[in-house]
Formats: sequence, C-alpha cells, structure tokens
Amino acid sequence: MKLSIISDQVSQDLEEALKIIVKEGYEYVELHNVFGHSIETCTKEEVEIIKHLLNRYHVKVSNIASTLFFLCPLYQGDEVSLFNPGFYSIQGDLKYHLNVLEHACGIANELDCPKIRIFPFRSPDNRKGPYGTKLDFEKIIENIKKALDISKKHHVTLMLENCPYSHLPKGKMTLQVVQEINDPYLKLLWDPANSYRAIRENVPKEYMDWSLEEELLHLYPYIGHIHLKNYHYVSGLVKPFVHVPLLNGDIDYKTLVKSIQETCDCILSLEPEVDTQGTIQSMRQLIQL
Repeated sequence: MKLSIISDQVSQDLEEALKIIVKEGYEYVELHNVFGHSIETCTKEEVEIIKHLLNRYHVKVSNIASTLFFLCPLYQGDEVSLFNPGFYSIQGDLKYHLNVLEHACGIANELDCPKIRIFPFRSPDNRKGPYGTKLDFEKIIENIKKALDISKKHHVTLMLENCPYSHLPKGKMTLQVVQEINDPYLKLLWDPANSYRAIRENVPKEYMDWSLEEELLHLYPYIGHIHLKNYHYVSGLVKPFVHVPLLNGDIDYKTLVKSIQETCDCILSLEPEVDTQGTIQSMRQLIQL
C-alpha cells in the first residue's frame, strides 16, 4: 500500500514537513500550500527548491493538489468565496484558470508527477442549491474538456475531486462526469469523507443513495488518487461535521481501506485537517492498517 500525506497538513514549512513524513515511514508527499501560495503558481526557482528538497529526503510526489477551478465561477454572475483562509487558492475566471493549468502541467512534469487535482467548480454564495443539475453537468463537462485539451499536450492526467463546497460533492456525481467524457487523461480523486459530509439539501436526491462501500464498488475502475480524512457528526453545532483523527470518526476506515486495497492500485493520501498531534496520530493509524 503506497501512502502519502499533503505536506501542509504536517507543516507549512515544506522541509520541516518532509523531515516528519520520512520519520513516520512515508515515501510520498502531495503538494498544495507551498511558500505561502498554492502549488500551481510556483515559479521556476521555487520548483527547483522543491526538487532539491525531494531529492535530499528521498520523497516522491504523489499528486499536484492544485486549486484549479475551485474559486472559478461556473456561470457568469456566480459569486464564490473561500471557506477557509488557510486554504490557499487561485481565483479568476475560466480563461485564467486554463492559463494557470498550462503552467501547472509544466510543474507536474518537472516534479515527475503528471497528475493534477482539479475541482468541479465552487458552489456560489448567491445561488441556492441543489447543485449538480443537468445544466451544471453540461457546463462542467464543457469546461473540463477545455482543460483536457491543455493537459493532454503535456501528458498530464487530471484528477477530479468530489468536494463538498463544489457543484459535485458526491463520488457518484464526479463519476458521471468521468464516464461521460471517457478520456484516459481524466480520472477520479475520490474523497470518501467529502461524500459523507455533503450537505444533503444541496445534492439532488438521485445522488444520495450509495453508501461509501457502494461508491467504491462503482468508482474504483476510474479512481486515480484517494484522499483520506474523517469526521464525527455533532448535532446542534453550526458546523456539525467535526474533523477528527483518521480512526476516531464516523467512517469505518478499517473496513474501507481493506476494500480499497482489494480493488484499487493507487496512492492513499492523508488530508486529516486536524492539529499537529492529530495529524501524526492519523499517519500512524493509517500505516498500521
């Protein structure tokens, strides 16, 4: 089982993160927040620093966790905002994101990891759900095809993540996009916890019927990367889905990871979203599964 973790979950300082990652027995790192911004906007000089650090600590990159198409309005007039100021993200319209994608493909190849995470467009602040309508799917597919025209020139595969802050929070929804486009350069970045915490009133009923085990059963032929984190639901809180260490939450990862191992040959990458102690605990819990 190949294990990874997003570096900024360990430390905002990349070298410090790599030291801990290696100490905990991990050989892969996923890159998002680096040098105070998102990986897809790195300069040539910053990429050289990253390459030097990766070589020094003998760590490989599992995925380029870009923020492409996250803070990108799906429709003219959509207002989108950041849910967490600590989550560094580019903004701008589709044209800008496509230009950044071209640059990101170069970064991915420089780091010997031709895989880039993309998002299915942030759900807007000024338009109520449910999201994932027929028109939403058509627009998302149209835009992702434009992205593929760029990534394929660089032999880079796009990893579409189901995200609870986007138009497509459930794995069943991102699966529909990947199946319809049917291109080997587009795969799923499956985050089972994101599916679990999807806001019910924002999701059309026809996408709410699969358990996480059922999602895996349907998604696994299309999965290129997996994110792992966990939640505990606390009724009465303004934000009832509380981040907890990997094996301390509502999702039964002992069972789910075993099923993943039996079906998927992909890297499992931690994104715990907890404090440092909880992150180290999650790393140790995963490596013992």
